[in-house]
Amino acid sequence: MTDPLKHGFVDVPADIDSEWWWTALANQKLLIPFCDGCRRFFFPPQPTCPYCGSIEWRRVESAGVGHVYSWVVIHVPLNPAFVDDTPYTIVAVELDEGVRLLGRLRQETALAAGMRMTSIFYEVGDKTLLGFEPSS
Repeated sequence: MTDPLKHGFVDVPADIDSEWWWTALANQKLLIPFCDGCRRFFFPPQPTCPYCGSIEWRRVESAGVGHVYSWVVIHVPLNPAFVDDTPYTIVAVELDEGVRLLGRLRQETALAAGMRMTSIFYEVGDKTLLGFEPSS
């Protein structure tokens, strides 16, 4: 039988712009790009700041805290690795730094826009992924 983790995003190699982000995630660190030119955070990682075009940016560790911007409940997963998990919820969380990240809701709860969330790390196969749970 084919390993379901070998089909879909879980085994997709990181590109040159995001490899550092995935490496940090694997080390249980949530790093986000910060532009030294316009003093703004941005996401996803890319060669230049999407706001001012500067190449002068650095990686800053985030506290991983923010609020629910939106969410969706997945009933039919696109990746066979998650078929036994359905239904599950993906949340869009706007971090306090101003960037929005997507992650799996790791603690089932009634959601509301604006609800405070904290990032967590979890493993699928040998890949570390980003999740969120309600802040205490």
